[in-house]
Amino acid sequence: MPEDHPNRSTALSNLGSMLFRRYERTGNTDDLEAAISRTELAISTTPEDHPDRAGRLSNLGNMLFRRYERTGNTGDLEAAISRTELAVSTTPEDHPDRAGWLSNLGNKLYRLSLLTKNVQHLDAALGYFKTSFSCLNSFPISRLNGARQAIRILQTRRQWEAASSLATAALDLVPLICSRSMSRDDQQHAILQVSGLAADCCSLSLTMGRVDVALQQLEFGRGLILGYLIDSRSDMSDLRKDCPSLADSYDTLRFRLSRTITAEEPAIRDQMMWERREAARELEHCLQRIRQQDGYSRFLLEPSVEELKKAAEEGPVIVVNATDIGSHAIIVSNSSIKAIPLPGLTALQAPLQIQRAFRKYRSINETPKLPIRDIESDIHALDEYDTFLSWLWLSCVSVVLDELGIAQSTAADDLPRIWWIGTGVASSLPFHAAGYHSTNPLQNTLHYCIPSYTPTIKALNYSRQCASRSAQLKAQKRSVLLVTMPETPGQKPLYGVTRERLVIQEALGDVYSVENLEYPTAEQVVTSIKKYDIAHFACHGSSDGVNPSNSHLLLQKNDTAGLSIDPLTVSRISNEQSLGRAWIAYLSACSTAEVKAQEYADEGLHLASAFQVAGFGHVIGSLWSADDEVCVQVARCFYRYFLSRDDAENPNRVVAEALRDAVLQIRSDFPQDPVRWGPYIHSGA
Repeated sequence: MPEDHPNRSTALSNLGSMLFRRYERTGNTDDLEAAISRTELAISTTPEDHPDRAGRLSNLGNMLFRRYERTGNTGDLEAAISRTELAVSTTPEDHPDRAGWLSNLGNKLYRLSLLTKNVQHLDAALGYFKTSFSCLNSFPISRLNGARQAIRILQTRRQWEAASSLATAALDLVPLICSRSMSRDDQQHAILQVSGLAADCCSLSLTMGRVDVALQQLEFGRGLILGYLIDSRSDMSDLRKDCPSLADSYDTLRFRLSRTITAEEPAIRDQMMWERREAARELEHCLQRIRQQDGYSRFLLEPSVEELKKAAEEGPVIVVNATDIGSHAIIVSNSSIKAIPLPGLTALQAPLQIQRAFRKYRSINETPKLPIRDIESDIHALDEYDTFLSWLWLSCVSVVLDELGIAQSTAADDLPRIWWIGTGVASSLPFHAAGYHSTNPLQNTLHYCIPSYTPTIKALNYSRQCASRSAQLKAQKRSVLLVTMPETPGQKPLYGVTRERLVIQEALGDVYSVENLEYPTAEQVVTSIKKYDIAHFACHGSSDGVNPSNSHLLLQKNDTAGLSIDPLTVSRISNEQSLGRAWIAYLSACSTAEVKAQEYADEGLHLASAFQVAGFGHVIGSLWSADDEVCVQVARCFYRYFLSRDDAENPNRVVAEALRDAVLQIRSDFPQDPVRWGPYIHSGA
């Protein structure tokens, strides 16, 4: 390309960016040096009034910063700061990239403050982060990144009021970053950008004594994808039915606001930036109009305090929020919402072996005598797990029960029901299994209550609606679909599956109509379960460690290549709009309530929640690997108890009671082995 070619600087800049990306991937310093030299040459041939000059300066600043991280040369850090300062100073205040470049500058000054211990550098970094958040015309994710960095500095300075105020404002950006109009894959990518924000917001609000606000923030800012799926069956679907023009306007404006500005022509860029500003203004106006409609005053807002308390009419809801800011239990009853501190729960305060268990508790298991119903399973010492459960009892569950005034166990009919929600670090802690099982069998969760789980309060309310609908559709004779996979292509056979089918059929006798679907495809299952009240799966399960929407039950298909796995995925299940008479989904497989991809833990995306979203009011799932033989015993005990109480006035309670009874019976056989009976949980109404 001739040196005077008008596109030469663009080509050099692109080449520099590609070399830098390769360095980020491989760590080859030759690529980093080449990236810096090409980008410097691109800038030197870029006119000062060129719209891309600021972006190239910012890119060069990032490259020099990476070289500083590699070599420790403070000259590179100072040069990185100066280039980024120039990028910011030459960027118009309404430019969509300004927030990102301000955050970049703040990051570099923050690193300089760590090096120099100069408080002025830290003050400057904080100022740039806060200014980044205030760039209303910038991309929401760039603004959020600036806010989160500022919050961390304010936190270290114990400026709680300022941190809480900024976090509350930042939380409003979450629905714009992870919007309901995105594809599932795009939503999951967006979730990575906001992970943990709601939990931090909650901790800050609790620090300020704002308990009601803290709970509303959790409900608003976590479990987003599940919430959107539930809303698609309520809020947005109702709006499209009642006010179709407003629904169309809302979707159009969100799309306009999320469009990337890529045009290089200044006039076109200015026009697109003006359109973005107008879209933001019109979107706010559209939301106001929607909320003026009858029945839509809380449209896409966090639930009201009264709505949250109403969810505890059948028993308290306990939300355990654990972050590095603080750990608390929020106790929701039908008359109040209060919080109690849990200082012993924070992972950093726990013994080293507990910190290890904190990261890996959901995959702990011992080598079973029979095949486990999982594809992968980490093996850890049983005594470590026992220690972990006793620590969880001491630091959390017993504290909550004392606050509730549950001081002694009673008959099963009088035991209180309690719903558990974990957020932050506590997102999937096994609260139901906490206790001193080796030394004091009376000091444990199951002794004092009937425990259940729910991803969010919104999901709990939805499960109750589904259970109520199922009760209204109750046929003269309830029906059960058994989905069984004694053998699975490429996996170990499950010898207990056939016996599990037999014990269920024996327990239900002639009272329920039972059909067995052996070796089905995913399509056959999705089509069939719409006609049954209870769907019982006995098969392998797998929790995807990268993409939770790909977690699945292992079924099979037969094509030209022969038998192969046909996965029934979280995505496939949760996208089903209606599953007919769905009432109970019993997932007798491994890891069906587990999220192995830790960055998605606060979303609660797993097989159990997928069946809830699809319309099952109750789901029996597992938090980790389940022993094949124990699965048979739990199923036998569950259905026997369930049938004995089939005429009870509160069928929702009976489902949770039946699982508690089954788990207690297994625990009596293995009193010092919580790994065997501990994974089984009830989620839902």
